[in-house]
Amino acid sequence: MHGESDSKFGTGFGPKRKAVEDPEFDVTAMVDLVSLMNIYFLVAWVMAMQNEVNLPAAKHVVPGDPDLSVIVVVKNTDQGGMEVKIGEDSDVQPLTDRAEILKQVEAAVKAGSKERKDTLLLRAEKEIAMKDISFIAGAAAAAEGFKIRLAVLEKDKK
Repeated sequence: MHGESDSKFGTGFGPKRKAVEDPEFDVTAMVDLVSLMNIYFLVAWVMAMQNEVNLPAAKHVVPGDPDLSVIVVVKNTDQGGMEVKIGEDSDVQPLTDRAEILKQVEAAVKAGSKERKDTLLLRAEKEIAMKDISFIAGAAAAAEGFKIRLAVLEKDKK
C-alpha cells in the first residue's frame, strides 16, 4: 500500500484540490452600455453644434391690419408688474391698475366694433406672463366676433 494514495489526500501533503473552473465574463451587457453611451454623446454633440434652429416661415396666415384692429401694447414695469397702453400713441398715459385696464380695454373693444374693427392686436414684451395676456384678451369677449392676435415685442438691449 505504499504507492497508493488515499482518497482523502492527494499525492502531496495537503488536502486534495478541487478542479478549478475557468472564470466566465459576459461582455454583452457592457457592449450594450457602451453602444448606448456612444449614441447619447453623438446626439448630444450634434444638438450642441446646432446653435440656431431654422423655423419654417408661416404660410397660412395673413398679417393683421392695424387699421382694422384695436391695438393694446403691454410692457413690463421696473417693479415686475405690467403697464398697458391702448393705441400706439406714445403720449398716452399707461395703465397699471388691473381693474382700470379691464375697463379701458372693454371700452376700446366696444368702440372699435362700432368702427368696424374686428381684431384685438396685443403687442406684448417677451417677458409678459401668459396669465396677464389672457386677462387682457378676456376683455375682447365684450364684443362678439372679435379675433385676438398676439405679437411679441423684443425689448431693446441697453
